[in-house]
Amino acid sequence: MSWRAPGLLSVSLLFAACGDAGGSTQSGSTGDTSGDGSGGATLDASSGGASDSPGSEGSGTAPAPTTTTGDATSDATSSSGTTGEGGFGPGPWDQGVYIPEEPQKDGDPALGYEALLTRGYVSCGVPWALWPLVKPIVGVWADRPPLPGRTGKNAEVPYHWNVHTKNGADIVSQNCLQCHAGSFNGQLIVGLGTADFDFTDDISQMLQNVWIPDIPIPGLEEFTRFLNRTKALGPETVMRTVGTNPAEMIAVTLVAHRDKDTLEWFDELQYPLPDMTVASDPPPWWRAKKKHALFYNGMARGDHRGTMMLASALCTDSVQEAEQIDTYFHHIQAFIRSVQAPKYPLAIDAALASEGEDVFLANCAGCHGTYAADDAQDTYPNLLFPLDVIGTDPVVAEGGTKYAPYLVDWYNESWFGQITRMEPADPFPGYMAPPLDGVWATGPFLHNGSVPTIELVLDSTKRPKYWKRVDFDSTNFDEDALGWPFVATPYGQIGASDDERKFIYDTTILAHGNAGHTFGDHLTPEQRRAVLEYLKTL
Repeated sequence: MSWRAPGLLSVSLLFAACGDAGGSTQSGSTGDTSGDGSGGATLDASSGGASDSPGSEGSGTAPAPTTTTGDATSDATSSSGTTGEGGFGPGPWDQGVYIPEEPQKDGDPALGYEALLTRGYVSCGVPWALWPLVKPIVGVWADRPPLPGRTGKNAEVPYHWNVHTKNGADIVSQNCLQCHAGSFNGQLIVGLGTADFDFTDDISQMLQNVWIPDIPIPGLEEFTRFLNRTKALGPETVMRTVGTNPAEMIAVTLVAHRDKDTLEWFDELQYPLPDMTVASDPPPWWRAKKKHALFYNGMARGDHRGTMMLASALCTDSVQEAEQIDTYFHHIQAFIRSVQAPKYPLAIDAALASEGEDVFLANCAGCHGTYAADDAQDTYPNLLFPLDVIGTDPVVAEGGTKYAPYLVDWYNESWFGQITRMEPADPFPGYMAPPLDGVWATGPFLHNGSVPTIELVLDSTKRPKYWKRVDFDSTNFDEDALGWPFVATPYGQIGASDDERKFIYDTTILAHGNAGHTFGDHLTPEQRRAVLEYLKTL
């Protein structure tokens, strides 16, 4: 069993590269979690910062975390398309389809960490002179502490905002940690998906209250662009439940306002948007290095950086600007691939975990891989499962084939599509079974965050139709069920009071379903308890 070194950073933006659990109609695969990535890391004060490349200037950052850098294209699993090999008997894995590995552009993780926390890949934002006025008005959007170790003006802003220089003006812009820095046991972990942010409010409505002094302000044109973009995105990206993420809605909205050839932005929609609210659960970055395809549905193929560049393209309004950002974005992807999962910080029953490892290997590993003390000995099969096998909410899997295939065409024909291809039907719409490193930290579970604990991922018969978290205190963790404490409610959002409504997860809403992944239902309570203990060691 794996007892990993700590990955603590004591201490996304707009998109999440995601991966979902897979499985089959047979008894077998056990854990579902959220996504891809390369997550929590240890801060090393001796690490040097990155030098600036042409473009916007950095304004100071923490040293890069010390990480174990994985090969950008490494995978310990066989390249065979069959899934019953490697010592596994018949099981759900036999119905998965292998997604082949593709080359990734090499980069420097230290330079990537520097760029992540100082550069203006989201180029528009708030002029530094206006930041004291704007920060209190946008409320939760800027209500986070600074990141220890950052320097200069970056030490004075919340960890999910960067201060960078554009055309001689200091601009405060959102960064990837808006969605990709979460807390567990009172510690912020860079790379862990954010599960407590309130996206139920429209930021554009808040920004209407900003008073702009009638004096020349350096960078005011970038604030105007920021206001226009939030006006377009705001209404389309309001979530129904605190903790759910608008990743999918942000991405399609950014596309629907742009010319695919020039990337020019239009305030008016150029393409229709699906009329729905799609909930997402941001995946941890520490899984990206294992996955051959990104997103929960595995549709992002090729070099992974293209889709994340699009996700942060709030104000990337020309191919020339996209190419400039690309001069350093491969370093950011290298950092993401380098980050390791944190070590479980609470008590583990070693004997019970050992029993759980045997159950896991027999029932889960064929879909989710195997885990060793040496990461190089891990295996991960990179399997995509059809919807009739996994059975989870189909909306995200079918987004590019049923609801908005024209936006997939836009992407593939754009500059971004030259780097990363979108193939939502290759070979079918479905979901990938993710790696389970650090799965205990990634609740809530399934691709839409519809299941509050791993215990309930392993027993679909006990999942609540309506539920809400007890609180958003990251030190309040259910060590037995592996997830955030919750209470089931007898009513959904329709029956809730105005004050309570946004805290209730209602699985009857489109794209919020909690069905599927029934592969742990056949386990006995004792077996399930043992598997949960084993998962703490990953």
